[in-house]
Parts: sequence; C-alpha cells; structure tokens
Amino acid sequence: MAKKYDVVVVGSGHNGLITAAYLAKAGLSVCVLESNERAGGGTMTMELTVPGFKHDICSVAHTMIQANPLIKNDELGLKSKYGLNYINPECISGVFFDDGSVLEFYSDMEKTCQSIAKFSQRDAEAYRVFNKQVWQMLDMLVMGMFNPAPGFGAQAAMMDQSPEGREMLRAQAISAWDFIDEWFEHDKVKIALARYSSEAMTNPFDHGTGMSFYIILPYMHKYGSGLPVGGSGKLPEVLIQCIEDHAGTIKVSSPVKEFKISGSEVTGVVLTTGEEILANKAVVSSLNVKQVFPDMLPGAQLPDGFVRNVRNLKHSTIQPFTLHMALNEMPKFKVPGLENFFWVEKSHASVEGFARTFRELEFGNPKRDFTAYTFQHNFDKSRVPEGKHLIHIYAFQPYNLKDGGAKRWDDIGQEVADAFLEDLRAVTTNMGDDNILGKHFMTPLDFERKNPSMMRADITHLGTFNWQLAGNRPVPGWAQYRMPLKKFYMTGSSTHPGGGVTGGSGRNAAMAIMEDLGIDFEKLIK
Repeated sequence: MAKKYDVVVVGSGHNGLITAAYLAKAGLSVCVLESNERAGGGTMTMELTVPGFKHDICSVAHTMIQANPLIKNDELGLKSKYGLNYINPECISGVFFDDGSVLEFYSDMEKTCQSIAKFSQRDAEAYRVFNKQVWQMLDMLVMGMFNPAPGFGAQAAMMDQSPEGREMLRAQAISAWDFIDEWFEHDKVKIALARYSSEAMTNPFDHGTGMSFYIILPYMHKYGSGLPVGGSGKLPEVLIQCIEDHAGTIKVSSPVKEFKISGSEVTGVVLTTGEEILANKAVVSSLNVKQVFPDMLPGAQLPDGFVRNVRNLKHSTIQPFTLHMALNEMPKFKVPGLENFFWVEKSHASVEGFARTFRELEFGNPKRDFTAYTFQHNFDKSRVPEGKHLIHIYAFQPYNLKDGGAKRWDDIGQEVADAFLEDLRAVTTNMGDDNILGKHFMTPLDFERKNPSMMRADITHLGTFNWQLAGNRPVPGWAQYRMPLKKFYMTGSSTHPGGGVTGGSGRNAAMAIMEDLGIDFEKLIK
C-alpha cells in the first residue's frame, strides 16, 4: 500500500530542505525524497580524501543566505536550537596577477579600498561610492530576493518609476564588464571585480550579466561572507534535525522516476523501484526544471508554449572542476601573505588574456587560467585533524569538450587534475608529494553524475542572465513557485532568486504553499 503524506518534497538540496522544514513546523506531515545516499545537494561536506578531512563538495561559503530572514531572524531556530554557526573572515580573497602584483579584498570596505589604491586612487574612491550607492538599494534588493518575484513586466514598471530603479534595469541588461568599465579605470581592478561576477558561472563580457557584479561585493561587505562552521554540510544537517523534530521524514537512496498525475492534479511520485508515495496537499520539486518538464510528467496537459519555453532555457556558460587535497602543511606561497586569505586566486594581468580565456572555455577548450585556492580550515579548525591542513582547488572548465564532448572528461580528468597540482607547485615552495596525504578531483561530468539536477554541470541549474531571473525564472508567467498543474510546486535553483546558497526559493516556496493552504506564515515565524 502506498505511503501518504500531506506534502512530498523531491530533492534534498538546501532549498528543498528549507521548504520542508517550514511546512513541517506548520504541522504538516512532510516526506523529503533524495536520490543520493545522503542529503544536501550542493551543500554537502564529505571526507573525500583521508578520514578526518572535511571537504565541501560544491559550495564553500553561504554568503547570500546571511540576509535571508531564515538566518537573520533565526526563524527555524537553526542557530539558537541546532547550533548552526557562521564565520566571516576578515581576509576574504587575495588576487595575485601573473605579473606578481596582488589585490586584496577584506570584509572591511576601507581596507579593500586601501588595497585598490595601490593600483588607482581614483578606483579606490569609486569603490567607496559604488558600495554606498548599492547599499541605499540593498534592503529593497534583499526583500525582493526573499519574497516571491512579481512578473517581469510588473517589476520593470515598478523600477521605471525612479532613477535608481531605471539604473538597475540598465545594469541588468548590459554586461558585467561594461558596468565595471563605467565605474573603474585600472585594468587589474576591473579584472579582479569581473572575476567576482563570473562566480555566477557566466562570462562577464556577455550582455545580461550586469547584476552579477552589482550585488555581490556590497552584499559581502554588509552581511559577511558566511563560512559555515563544520563545513557546508552543516546547513542540511541542522535542517534535517529541524524537519525530524517536527515529525518529518527524510528518505535517501530514493530516486524518483516520475510524478503521479490524476487529471490535472499531481498526487504523488513513483520511485524507480515502482514504489508510490502520495501527497494529500502538495508535491514540491527542487529538481532542475528541465528534468521535470515534460519527461517526468507523462501525459500531463501543459499550457501552450510552456514546454518550448523550458527547452529553450539557457545553461550557464562555464562549469566547475575541483581538486581536493589533504595536507601535512599549509601551502607556502611565493607571494607572502596569501596564506592568510580564505580565497586565493590566480588572475590575468591583461584584459585580452582574461577575455580570450572565457571564449576558449565556451568553445570547449580546457583551460587552467581561472584557478582559486580555498582554505576554509584557516578559519574553522573543526574541518581537519589537529596540525593538518587542506586545500580546495576550484577552477572553470567547459562541460562539452571540443574533441569528444562531455564523455572525454573520463579520459583526461586525471591529466587536468595533475596539471592543476603542477600549477600550484609553481607558485608555492612546499607542495611536494611528501606534503600530500590524499587527493580527489571532480570533473564537470562528475558534478552532473553526483547531482543530476546540475544538468550539464550547471551548478545554478540555469544561467543567471537577466532574461532568466526574477519574474522570468524558470519561465515567464510561472515565477510564483506554483507550476501549471494543481498541487504542484517548484523550489530550488531553477526558481527565483536562482543558484547559490541563498535559501530564498526554499523560504519563498513555503510561503506560497502555505498561502494556498490557508496557513498564516507570519504567525508561524513569530
């Protein structure tokens, strides 16, 4: 006999868990289904190399979630009851250029300006002015992230009512590079800032990427970088505790084959084993929208043009490659002081080299130019055995290789990982074999295999272009988490506010579901 709950949530990324936690706290019986052997999605932490070394699989910092009322107001008690804790390192990132110069970013804006002033006094002042200007709009932007988005037309009409809103509309439409170029003069400053914007997994020279620069650094200066103590996986861990404390159920190793439909209503799911799990009130998917529509809804009658719009959604233009290592000693950089930063980044000194590398990636050519070395354990010693160290090497690569497509990653993955190690050895003095206790790499193809919702290794599900954000995400007309079948909802990175660890869609989807069920969300969070 099929098991039945009030709500079934498919996928246990942090957004799916957040939706489930709010609904469970509201008194609904909730079941979360996860295809992997453990929950967490892109917020997993695992001992990939050697026992005792905790490596973040995907996300390394939870910056955007810091302003979410879930965390800011501790609405579910994740901090006060379950022990979730965040650190905000003072030394955020050190960018060292291929000519030996260094630009540092700190949580303190003035210290960052002092570093920028080494390259351009004018740019240092521009950075101050820019951040102060964005801060005037940041509360509104944050409120927009952590509430369901209005339709794109309605949002544009509202923004068109003020000079500030019109400037934001323009920023959304142009490229991040063009936006940066209007504010700053020195090439190295512009390159470092554009590199930040590329963390949205898009080429900063492409139109429609301007907002990826507009918000991230002012947000970080105001709310902190949000390094989770115990690893990225601490967030799903405490969310699971919260769900289970409210009688919710988490089922891992339970891949869903399809959603069960009765007429125009989604009534549950069918697992790959054939088992059916039913829902009285709602079914919620945190999978990639392109996974779900139409293949996982056999026979569903969908609005004209809906499936076409889903199929036409564009993926991010760059994908991740990671190399994790457990170490005896902290890497000693030839450039002094870099070891004090959470994030150390290699960078071009020329705009031409910087721009060309993005295009090379888009044409399927593996590159080693964009490499970041992250050291979470510098600020969180619980991640490593006493006296030991670790490094997370994170780089951009193409999913589809020019010669051989994605499958060729199985042939060249080890070669690329070895090359990244050689590059690290070239900029350090102590990274011989005797310093390395264990290694583990993941290619873009591995990311997709580990988490099928990251289709084409897109860790944000869909590209963060302006035509795929806010009221257009996932598709125009369907940005309120309610999908075009009764009792069927979506959360996760395919929905507003998009990828990264924001928790926004998790909370927003819970609000929408509770509104439909006549449950007072505001009363729940008091």
